[in-house]
Amino acid sequence: MAVQDLHKATDPKYAVFMRSESGHSAKFTYLHESLESAIESCRKFAASAASHGKLDFTYYAVEIKHRVGIEHGKIVDQAME
Repeated sequence: MAVQDLHKATDPKYAVFMRSESGHSAKFTYLHESLESAIESCRKFAASAASHGKLDFTYYAVEIKHRVGIEHGKIVDQAME
């Protein structure tokens, strides 16, 4: 699921981040329901990056533990179950 579809996500548990070339940030790219799916996505992205000649990249499969913010006009501060 792409980040653009995040507003439709009901309970994503894992996300894929891509480290910037400078190493100063990581961009949130995709949501996944399982760790295995997130890891496989990282592997596919890494293979694609390498095949395009990129030599400095890292993809991270991370578990979403908590969210804080405003969603659909309501304050959210809750642990992910």
